[in-house]
Order: sequence, then structure tokens, then C-alpha cells
Amino acid sequence: MTLFFHLVWMLCALGTAVFAIAANRGVYRQAGFGAGLLAGVYLARTGPPDPAFAGGLALAGAAIFLFKPQYAVAASVLGGVLAGLWSALLQAQGIPFLASPLVVVALVGLSVWLARSRPAFAPERLLDEALLAIGMLAIAAVTLPAILDGWQTAVALSATSPRSAALNLPLWTTVFILGCTSLGGMYSVWSRR
Repeated sequence: MTLFFHLVWMLCALGTAVFAIAANRGVYRQAGFGAGLLAGVYLARTGPPDPAFAGGLALAGAAIFLFKPQYAVAASVLGGVLAGLWSALLQAQGIPFLASPLVVVALVGLSVWLARSRPAFAPERLLDEALLAIGMLAIAAVTLPAILDGWQTAVALSATSPRSAALNLPLWTTVFILGCTSLGGMYSVWSRR
């Protein structure tokens, strides 16, 4: 189990509860979440999802719920797919194929029941903050694999010839970095006057 597996597991588990509560605010949203859940369980047959795919689903769903609530049905579908993909991650941990969707449905049912029976459980502000947290986790899931691949490539290249890598830094790169830093410092001074 890698770091990315745990990141996607946490994203899918948190997304299951939060998207289920967000989708609980209308019949069409609930139907969309249910359809997405079935699609996600179907996709889960192929194994754990790619971090970028799961992160993209979560990021799109959270962004739609937060910034375009008129398209909340589409966000509910994306949240349902994310919840269904969680069953693949549960299967990778040893839960049988037929039992893992039941765990997902149990979490969805518990989240919805708590949101309906206790209004203080998930007020609008807390739901927005949870969607924002999902968005931040999703950005990490989308970007970290590519960043770490690039880092490993850079380490491998620098291991072959560390002296030539340090000497081949282009002048424009240094000027660009210094220029951006200087402009940021000047803006900071100007904005505080």
C-alpha cells in the first residue's frame, strides 16, 4: 500500500459521506448520486482507481457544488461515482467484492440519516468547508503523482552528473526567478503602505 493508495482511500471515504449529505437536498440529486454509485461500483471491478482520476472526479464535484449549485445533479453523479470507487479500495484491503458496496451504502445511509435527524450534524457552512477540504485533497491526488515522478527523474538525472547539471542552469531561469521574487516583494511593500 502506497501513500497514494491511502490518499485516494481517504478522499473516497470522506467524499462518500460529504457528497451523500450534499446530494440529500433534492430528489434529482439523490437519483444522480444513486446512479453514480452504481456506475462507480461497476468501474470498481477493474481495481483501485488512478489517483488522478479519483481526484479529478472529487475536484469537479466539489467545485460544482460550491460554485455552480444549479448543476448540483451533475456533482451528485460525480460524488456517487467517487463513492462507488471506494468499494475497489475496500476490496484491495481484503473486503469481499459483494460486501464492499454494502460498506459504502452503509456509510451513505448513516450520513444521510444523521443529516436528516440532527440538523446540527451537517449545517450548510460545515458542508461547504467539507467540500473545500475534499477539493484540497483532490488537488493533492491529481498533482502529487506527476510531481513525484518529475522529482524522481530529476534525482536520477542529477545522480548521473551532478556537476554538469549545476553548470547548465540557463541565465533566463535565474533572471525570471529573481524578477518574480522582486515583483512579489515590491507588491507586498506597495499593498501595505
